[in-house]
Amino acid sequence: MKKFSCSIICVLSLYVFIGIGTPQQVAQDADASPYAEAIRTFEEFVTQQMALDKIPGLSIGFIKDDFIWVKGFGYADLENRVPAKPKSAYRLASITKTITAIAVLQLVEAGKIDLDAEVQTYVPYFPRKKWPVTVRQLLGHLGGISHYRNFNLENRIKVHKNTRESLAIFQDFDLVARPGTRFNYSSYGYNLLGAVVEGASEMPYSEYIKKHIFDPLGMEDSRMDDPAEIIPNRVRGYRLVRGEVKNSEFVDISSRFAAGGTRSTVVDLLKYAKGIMEGKLLREETWKQMFNSMAIQTGFLTGYGMGWRVRPLRAHFQVYHGGSQQETRTFLLLFPTENFAIALASNLERMNRLFYVQRFAEIILDEDIDSQVYFNSKQEKVIYDACSQVFSHGMSQYDWLGHRVPSDEDNLEAAFFYFNQAVDEDNLKRYPVETKKKVDGGIHPVAESAFIKVGTFMASTLENALGRERLKDYSKTGPIAFFNDYIKFSSRTLAKKFRFEKDFVRLISAWHEDWSKVYSDPVRRLYISVDTDFEALRSDLMQVFSRANIYPDLTADLDRVASDFRKLADIKKSREALSLAVELYPGSALPLIGLAATSLYSGDVEEARRLFHKAKEMNPRHPRLSLPAIFNLASELENARRMKAIFSLLEIATEIYPKSFRLYKEIGDIYVRSGEKDLAVDNYKKALALNPKDRETREKLDALEKHRNE
Repeated sequence: MKKFSCSIICVLSLYVFIGIGTPQQVAQDADASPYAEAIRTFEEFVTQQMALDKIPGLSIGFIKDDFIWVKGFGYADLENRVPAKPKSAYRLASITKTITAIAVLQLVEAGKIDLDAEVQTYVPYFPRKKWPVTVRQLLGHLGGISHYRNFNLENRIKVHKNTRESLAIFQDFDLVARPGTRFNYSSYGYNLLGAVVEGASEMPYSEYIKKHIFDPLGMEDSRMDDPAEIIPNRVRGYRLVRGEVKNSEFVDISSRFAAGGTRSTVVDLLKYAKGIMEGKLLREETWKQMFNSMAIQTGFLTGYGMGWRVRPLRAHFQVYHGGSQQETRTFLLLFPTENFAIALASNLERMNRLFYVQRFAEIILDEDIDSQVYFNSKQEKVIYDACSQVFSHGMSQYDWLGHRVPSDEDNLEAAFFYFNQAVDEDNLKRYPVETKKKVDGGIHPVAESAFIKVGTFMASTLENALGRERLKDYSKTGPIAFFNDYIKFSSRTLAKKFRFEKDFVRLISAWHEDWSKVYSDPVRRLYISVDTDFEALRSDLMQVFSRANIYPDLTADLDRVASDFRKLADIKKSREALSLAVELYPGSALPLIGLAATSLYSGDVEEARRLFHKAKEMNPRHPRLSLPAIFNLASELENARRMKAIFSLLEIATEIYPKSFRLYKEIGDIYVRSGEKDLAVDNYKKALALNPKDRETREKLDALEKHRNE
């Protein structure tokens, strides 16, 4: 097995077990627990991946029922070689929003806040806007309050600010949309909610959350962040600058007090998760309200409740929130009905926190939670997407809402009719755009949540027929098995109005036959890393997958490991992983995009251009062709010191997005960092030609031209 030098990873990583009994008893129980092997596997993964990602320090832990495990990896302070610990204190960043939301809802329960009252009821000094803004709308990022406008200034404040001063930063900004009509993630909106808490409680925000949230849950290491205070176990923050670990820029985050101004530990985050899952702090009906996705006025869900992101994951009901700011990246994931949560905090800005959290969840639960299926037929892929939504949203809602079963009064028959129309192959052939819209809208109130109703009814039917434990197994086996078993049962016992059309039934039967051949336990547990023997993997997968028309889609895994090889400057291995992906998945654009990135590393710009354009022809809306993804690749190239490749990438990007103001602005920023100020000026001018009202770009351009003329 390949070994990695790991100069920044502390070998003597520290851990704690928290539970009933003495520390020695808990440690012994942990070693003998059903999670012991999973924990060892995860530790090996973290140590290797942190080295690849150049992460100085990371603390991570989980809770499952009464078992809690937390461990620190690497260093909290590189300069003084201080190891990361379970009780290392990290900035929480936007996880703070969940705390603010709980505070608001506690005051609602106390009769001190009306969710539908205008915000000026509690913050009379905040200027009124073109339209009224309510507390409820702010909780769901539906209030039209702006996020950062001039990120370079507003996100780099170095002086301490109180509540009034924090609100003064944005109080004169116009609303970005009429409240209720658009989801617009806004840290400023949550600062305004912090002021609501103060106005309604007649207490400073910091005192309120300590008295009503931190103290009741025993979160003794949680507090507002303050650079002047002595905070035990405070970590140092880091960033990557052209591939080298550097100290983070100093920023005082008091200006984001209720949106991202707290500091805590992973131990305390798991106490917080435990308190939430045990129903503390709020009444049960309030938690149900908080963990229910809001919707915009047109009837589409936002995937955000009150302070939490709410989206199912492989049939699990999950809520989560991440945090990102100078010095930190954090993540808190809860499966509330399963007493399972994961908390992560790292002191490296922009690290891929979701990858670590998902990998941990997969190992602990023994599930392939991000499993995807590859189809040669685009029509079948659309049908599978509909099935996957019915499965994930239906199963998760059935679990979260206490096994409530929709009935005829809920228009259940109409929901089945809607689904049957959405997955009808003739409709997909004759009206592909309209039918795809039906699929995309199936979970939303605009379609009366038809897919969710169908899925919850299916879950109830299968639980009654097969039992609760069998129902839980579908999180491992997936939507195809879920539909196949329901079809078997419904054909014998249910009315026709609750069955599926014959063509769809035949399709599910064919899928199930193929899936049973290819989705064995070894495939389900397959993890691809830089240690993988790709020739042996190719042989194994080709032998298995050649027997079926559908099979597991591993393109994301192969693309990820190809990126890891690029970090190791092993271009040959990167190509090997991506070439296997192209061979296995000829209809997928992702391997082509990965090969384009690898070609940029090797200096083959024309090949990169050809591959990017081919991928665009294949799938114009692929997420990896989006501007954020292109900027992430530019950052990756910068960390690898491939500066010529960055400009080649951005030149290709202008061919894909010739009228993108944001792209030219970003190109200008990169030229500034590279010292190419004349080229920066040219690109800022192109950006302003597309968006003349952008003040930040105008200020940057004026500063450069003033400097050039001096």
